[in-house]
Amino acid sequence: MKTIFDPSVRNELKERVNKLTPDAPTLFGHMKAPQGLHHINSAFQMYLGELSSPYHGNNFLAAVLRFFTFSPMPIPKGKGKTAPPLVSDGTYDLEAEKMRFGSLLERVTTQPKTYQWPIHPIFGKLTADQYGKLGYKHTDHHLKQFGV
Repeated sequence: MKTIFDPSVRNELKERVNKLTPDAPTLFGHMKAPQGLHHINSAFQMYLGELSSPYHGNNFLAAVLRFFTFSPMPIPKGKGKTAPPLVSDGTYDLEAEKMRFGSLLERVTTQPKTYQWPIHPIFGKLTADQYGKLGYKHTDHHLKQFGV
């Protein structure tokens, strides 16, 4: 499974993000491209501990969700719960969000080995490896939402 800790994967994601346009078609879900990229950026801020949301799951449910999330199965389109800090229903500048994406991606992937990753509000405790895979899978899911 791809991970954002792989430099070639980071380059792939940056190239795809740079192809986003404000009027990109929404293939599923309800967000527009600027909202979607803001949502992705907010997730990276959560990985960095800059946004927080309490753990909402239980350990059994979190284990089941981790199993499916870290499997080759794609994230279901238009399904799933969004942690409140990641809800992006405002108006955002796409070019500013593109610049923020690159910066946040680099900050997440350059955390020291001793970094204490925050408790994810849905999946519970995750390792750095799991956050790397989640970062890719979540970003890929939303970029596909806008056809890139």
